[in-house]
Amino acid sequence: MYVCIKHLGISYQDVLVLPTYERRFFLHSLINENKKKSEMMEEQIEESKNKNARGTRSSRIGGEQLKSKLKSGQIPN
Repeated sequence: MYVCIKHLGISYQDVLVLPTYERRFFLHSLINENKKKSEMMEEQIEESKNKNARGTRSSRIGGEQLKSKLKSGQIPN
């Protein structure tokens, strides 16, 4: 009953009047909708990871090393 009232916006009186099979239908619909949303979000995250894939930093360098590598052209501006 709580989920129907809180997440589906059905009033308490309407939930009491609804037959069990209709409540189940609404709850399964909510569950399926949430699954689809989460799958779509996961796909978008994967796509954004693939688009922005530049690699990972494997080591740290200090400020002076960075300056010298920029000056020598090892690291492009």
